[in-house]
Amino acid sequence: MTIKKKVIMSFAMSFSLMIVLGVLAYVDFAEIIKEVRYLEATDRIRGKTLEVRRYEKNFLYGDSDSADKVISYLGQLRDLIYSEDVSNSSNVLIRKMDNTLTDYRQVFDEIVKRSSEFKNAINELKKGDSTYSFIMPLVSASFLEHPLEGSEALRQSLYKSNNAPLMTLQSIRSDVNTLRTLGEELVMTSRDLDRKARTRIERLIRFTQISAVVLIPISFVIGFTLLVLVSHKVVKKLNDLEDVMDKIGHGYFASLPVSEVIDEVDKLKLACNRMSDDLKQREEQLITKDEQLQRGKQLIAIGTLASGIAHELNNPLNNIHLAAQTLTRVMSKGTYPDILNESVTDIYTQTMRVKKIVGDLLEFARSKKPQYEHLELHDVISEVYRRLYATTDLRDIEFVIEGQGFILACRHCIEQVFINLFTNAVDAMSAKGTLRVVISVSASEATITVSDTGEGIPPEAVDRVFEPFFTKKEKGTGLGLFLVYNLIRKQNGHIRVESEAGKGSTFVITLPVIETQPVTETQEETL
Repeated sequence: MTIKKKVIMSFAMSFSLMIVLGVLAYVDFAEIIKEVRYLEATDRIRGKTLEVRRYEKNFLYGDSDSADKVISYLGQLRDLIYSEDVSNSSNVLIRKMDNTLTDYRQVFDEIVKRSSEFKNAINELKKGDSTYSFIMPLVSASFLEHPLEGSEALRQSLYKSNNAPLMTLQSIRSDVNTLRTLGEELVMTSRDLDRKARTRIERLIRFTQISAVVLIPISFVIGFTLLVLVSHKVVKKLNDLEDVMDKIGHGYFASLPVSEVIDEVDKLKLACNRMSDDLKQREEQLITKDEQLQRGKQLIAIGTLASGIAHELNNPLNNIHLAAQTLTRVMSKGTYPDILNESVTDIYTQTMRVKKIVGDLLEFARSKKPQYEHLELHDVISEVYRRLYATTDLRDIEFVIEGQGFILACRHCIEQVFINLFTNAVDAMSAKGTLRVVISVSASEATITVSDTGEGIPPEAVDRVFEPFFTKKEKGTGLGLFLVYNLIRKQNGHIRVESEAGKGSTFVITLPVIETQPVTETQEETL
């Protein structure tokens, strides 16, 4: 994630918290409005309940018109209970009040009905017997308010054969008691509703206040903390980058660790790492070029010295060689002491060795321009091994050559290279093992690997095998691989060695392909 995105995200998170706070505030405000409406509804319910009780009392006092008021207010209470502000609230008290209203209305309707029946019965009694005219008006005026006293008066004045008004009045008495109980229950329930609604709105307001006090500082603290963390991380990365740049300036090519998630500073780190790697490679190239330059100067000096020494030694060596051959032929025809035979043989052997050294020096000092010709590598290398096989005991050597290809090169140089490589390989294997040559030719270069199963080269000597006069052999001159290296360089090629002590050595030769012919099927030849 980029730094820009991190900064934007930190502000976005803080702003998101503010939005969440605003949404919560809006929700709380909406909830408060809802609760206020609910409180208003419960307050109206409480007021309507008190009105019902007031008109209930007037009705029981004998005001027949109050019955309509009671029924009207009961209907209004029912409407309030089923209104949107109240019905959406899942409240036990609402359901209780609804049930109480239903029971109250039933009892009240029953009282109205029975009071009408009672009045009709009283009127019939007054018409049939004038003796009741003095007590019936009193009973009719107060039977709802004082049903017990009315019952006693009727019991004393009525004939036992006519007790229908008395039974009606007793029923009214029971219903009035029930109505008053239900009325009290309505009042108590409405008060509980109002008190609970007030408690809810007070709790909601208190919660909103606490949320505002807590969330606003938290949102600012989180936003500021995120910004500080991002800034600290960026500054730390820049400081690391500055330290590494300073080290690179002093020649220490270090690399900076890069996060899995790449940001702008990490991109700078990657660029710095690439620059450090490039500078390191350039420095290694400069060191290599300098080593090559020094080696070239060394080769020039050695070549000049070798050329002079070789020419000076060549003529005396030829005379000594001829004299040694003559002595050998003469002594082979007669009988001479063993010491003379051994001495002449030793002179002849050492002379051949010195001639080989002088020949190598002359080959190295030869400045003649190579004569290029088209060569098929498989045929040239096979022919070199056949000639070596004819002059050396290679019966226990398994020779394998794979691949083929054409190059434009100097035949003499290529033959001399492989004569020296094969001779060294046979010596390393003590004339027993596997000598393998693999040829691979592409459009631009040819690669030849020469591998043996000999004793290998010690690690400390691998980097010095191509130096002149460096050898681990008791009778070696140290010029063979040096000559190979020089001949390969004259062909604009490269040679390197891969070796491990006890596991053999592999020489890898790379030559440019100036012009090639089609490569045929790979061959493998075992001699």
